[in-house]
Amino acid sequence: MTATQTSVFTPGSDLRRSVKHQYLRLQAQLEGTGPDRAIPWIVATILFLLFAGLALARLRSLELGEDFAAWLQGVWLIGEDLPPEVSVTGRSIYEGQFSIIMWPIAQVARVVPTAPFLLIIQSAALAVGVVPLWRIARRVLELGIETSLVLAIAYGLQPNLHNLNLSGFHPEALAVPTMVYAYLASQREQWVRFAMAVIVTLAVRSDLGLVMIGLGALLAVEGRTRAGRLTAGAGAVWGVLALLIFQADLAGGEFVHSEAFASYGDGPVSILWGMLGSPIDVIKDFLAEENFARLVSLFAPLLFLPILKPRFQLPLMLFGAFGFIASIPPGEFGSPQQDVAALAFLPVATAFAFRTLGRRSIHRVFVNGRLLTGVVFASLVFFTLSAGSSPYNSPWSWGSRDAEELNILAAVDLVGDDEAVAALDRSMPHLAERVDITLFRHDKPLHRPADREFAADVIILDEESPDWTPVARATFDQVAAALEFDKVAQFGDIGVYRR
Repeated sequence: MTATQTSVFTPGSDLRRSVKHQYLRLQAQLEGTGPDRAIPWIVATILFLLFAGLALARLRSLELGEDFAAWLQGVWLIGEDLPPEVSVTGRSIYEGQFSIIMWPIAQVARVVPTAPFLLIIQSAALAVGVVPLWRIARRVLELGIETSLVLAIAYGLQPNLHNLNLSGFHPEALAVPTMVYAYLASQREQWVRFAMAVIVTLAVRSDLGLVMIGLGALLAVEGRTRAGRLTAGAGAVWGVLALLIFQADLAGGEFVHSEAFASYGDGPVSILWGMLGSPIDVIKDFLAEENFARLVSLFAPLLFLPILKPRFQLPLMLFGAFGFIASIPPGEFGSPQQDVAALAFLPVATAFAFRTLGRRSIHRVFVNGRLLTGVVFASLVFFTLSAGSSPYNSPWSWGSRDAEELNILAAVDLVGDDEAVAALDRSMPHLAERVDITLFRHDKPLHRPADREFAADVIILDEESPDWTPVARATFDQVAAALEFDKVAQFGDIGVYRR
């Protein structure tokens, strides 16, 4: 007698089978050539609209100040064929990082509003970085569609990427997609495109030559020795020429980064010698608490998967090490511009880690769904915790203007295009397109006739600023009267003085 087995189907099992069938069907459709080409651009478009919307909202709410105004003034000066000596910083726009890419940007800015333009191209660059990352995942590593989507989501949720987008304008942000594309081109052995990406990267910021040295080392480790040597050599030569010749010439022979490394020396040789002679101090600076927090914010959203591919830390080492050791005043969102190499190469390292941990089928590499869920969850958690555009910061309310902001704009409207002005930090981006603009500092203990703000034609200040002490206010009134400044308008707490 043969026992027969009867399969029992329940409504729950039928539903699961149906959902799984539909999922596999959708997955097969998305694996096609058309969706594979379209999806990264769709993701990039969504990210661009998000990034640009948030950045422009902060501009409208007067959240961008002196640092952004410096770039605006420099671009305007280049567009007006004037020497790009930025009065906000007291130095050439090229002096700090030798960002020669600002020249072509300034030519376009002649015909478009400068402030939105700078924010939009930065948002576009950060968003489009997902496209070469997708190509690496799909065409180089042959990852499955769901794995590639998770990688794109993790890239788009990176808190430091959002903080870079929100912190005004930093030309190094434009190098994020070019660095990812450079690596993609190297994997395809498209060396002309690779060289173009390297050139653009170096034009963005001279000390990204340190990243190119690391990228050259990475290529050499992967067996592309000749390309690696040329890349590392180009990065080293450009970095040295820019730092020791071009930037030094703009700074009157001074080392432009002496303040950042003042604890070690006052010139490149003395600084390096000071580091070699004080290794304990270097280690202490490198392992400072704020640097540890930055490392966590870069690696943890990716579940520390980049650690599985240590060779991808090579492009980060020199640039990141000097960035950690340098004394750089943090902005509202820290110093995310120092993380651009990590923002480019850590997602690439994660893609390679996925391939190692995945299971190969006939055509694709598939990764365990629990691991992918963990990456998405970690990305969401750290985005919510650390990103400036976290829901806790109510980004949906950005872009509105309160009474104080309207008062500041009313004061700005009184300033003529050719007048030199000393202004509030929040008003400076709206006044930057002129030859002479400087920050009016309320936190000075005393005001003196020789202070730079008194060389202006117009002064805009907050008469109720908590940083303005009674003594400082009294000395301002005395100096302003002696130099024949008269109050010409009062908008709430905002006073306008002209002589």
